[in-house]
Amino acid sequence: MTFGTLTGGLRDRMVIESVREQITDHLNTLGWFDGGRYHEPLVLVEEFPDDNDEVVVNTVAFSVEDATGRDLEMGSNAEDHSTMFFVDMFMEDDSVGWHLSGDIYAYLKVNKNLDVFDYENAKVVDFTVSIEGVDRRKPKRATQAWMKYWFTVSFDALDPRANA
Repeated sequence: MTFGTLTGGLRDRMVIESVREQITDHLNTLGWFDGGRYHEPLVLVEEFPDDNDEVVVNTVAFSVEDATGRDLEMGSNAEDHSTMFFVDMFMEDDSVGWHLSGDIYAYLKVNKNLDVFDYENAKVVDFTVSIEGVDRRKPKRATQAWMKYWFTVSFDALDPRANA
């Protein structure tokens, strides 16, 4: 597919799925899902948990908060489309939280560009997103017991595309 033919919600979905799957694949490569580890198993969810729900330890939540476009130049039919991602980790303790969040942070800092795939059709799509603004922190505003060891890695995926 070319730059101009893949637009809108389909392109957004593919970017979100590709980023999430590649982070998950990297964690799998590092053994985070293997048995016999020193921590409870990881549980992956696709959105930030509701404050009223009980969350099991070592839940990793992938979420998208904002998606915005910025025209590249006046009169151009191109924009930089930015999607803000959050990987929130509700861990069993500080040790596991710093370890896991550090592995995700390092992966994103090293991999400045990620390929985007169409997982629904199992076809590689010929565009990439740039990973920018990678940040790692331990929020201090826990409102629930399961948020005691909460870690967050946030970043933007920048996608140059035709202006919608």
